[in-house]
Amino acid sequence: MQKSNQEKWILYSTCDEDSYSELRALDITSNDKVLAVTGSGCRTLSLLACNPKSLISVDYSPGQNYLLEFKLAAIRALSYDQLLQFFGVEDCSNRWEIFSSFEDKISPQAFAYFSANRWAIEKGILLSGRHELFYVRFVAPLMRLLYGRQFEQIAHASTLEEQREIFNNHIAGFFWNSLIRTGFSPLSISLILNDPKYIVEMNVNVGDYLIERLHHTFNNHLVRDNNWTSFMFYGKYLGRRCLPHFLLEENYHAIRKATTKFEIVTGNLIEYMKQMPEKSIDKYSLSDVTSCIDGETFKALINEVIRTGENQGKLCYRNFLNKQLIPSDLEDTLQRDHELAEALYHDDLAFAYSFEIAQINKIENQVAETRTVAGIS
Repeated sequence: MQKSNQEKWILYSTCDEDSYSELRALDITSNDKVLAVTGSGCRTLSLLACNPKSLISVDYSPGQNYLLEFKLAAIRALSYDQLLQFFGVEDCSNRWEIFSSFEDKISPQAFAYFSANRWAIEKGILLSGRHELFYVRFVAPLMRLLYGRQFEQIAHASTLEEQREIFNNHIAGFFWNSLIRTGFSPLSISLILNDPKYIVEMNVNVGDYLIERLHHTFNNHLVRDNNWTSFMFYGKYLGRRCLPHFLLEENYHAIRKATTKFEIVTGNLIEYMKQMPEKSIDKYSLSDVTSCIDGETFKALINEVIRTGENQGKLCYRNFLNKQLIPSDLEDTLQRDHELAEALYHDDLAFAYSFEIAQINKIENQVAETRTVAGIS
């Protein structure tokens, strides 16, 4: 119990990824066995809303897994209105009282962990991760100070044409670009993450990349309907129309009804996969795993995906600052869907990620290897 209290506070408390993109990529069915990376737990809950046959969610951080456990328990225990209030989307005066009722609904370790961080419960758990606090305490106040009137107009813009005019004529420019380069420099990102297990390998120019992607999102996606950009620039969700996928009312009900065999695992993802049987997983939801592993570890991960994956299974992962592509010598086995990857790069509401989507094709690969060994051209 004491060890739980000493765990480092969670890095992520809400979703900075667009689950709609991932669900398009993976096409989850009720027969699928799914393996996911936990992170904030939001993507895992979106996968659970699809009611797959089984779902395993893995993370090396106990706190992130406690958060997933906690979120699922809250979804199952609270009405939809109560849930939004308790999580911090809407006002609530008795969050601690509600949390206290969860002692018999979550593990003792999870209850102790959040009990030791009462401030986060009372603030609203979705607003309280180390990553999220950067936007709540720094980015959103700075935007109000520098671009208060413009962002107020953007929050009420009902068309892309209106939003584009405000952004391109009154925000974008030299000063805006300088802010992005400073706020999202490699040093700033390392300070925000502040986690020795999170390996920040960067093979893109961070500032220029984010300037281009922000220009894309302001010109192609309404902020008022975009959960991540609303949180990023306002430090909150702009109402129920722009909540993360798992928090939309229809998905809240789907999660409650799901009959999925569900397991949460704390540990190293690759080491856990090494213990799994061959052909035991249909769909892989690996988040931006490339941001926290080096190149050699990534190759080991891909090899485990191939070993544990069912034929015709699907892999989806995101790239952010470290663009790790599927190794060229494995392209026959992991057949990349270039068209869908490009479509998601354009459509994704979280804007910063590119996608790697592939189908596992073991049979064709095995046939090719057999023909080679037999000397058949």
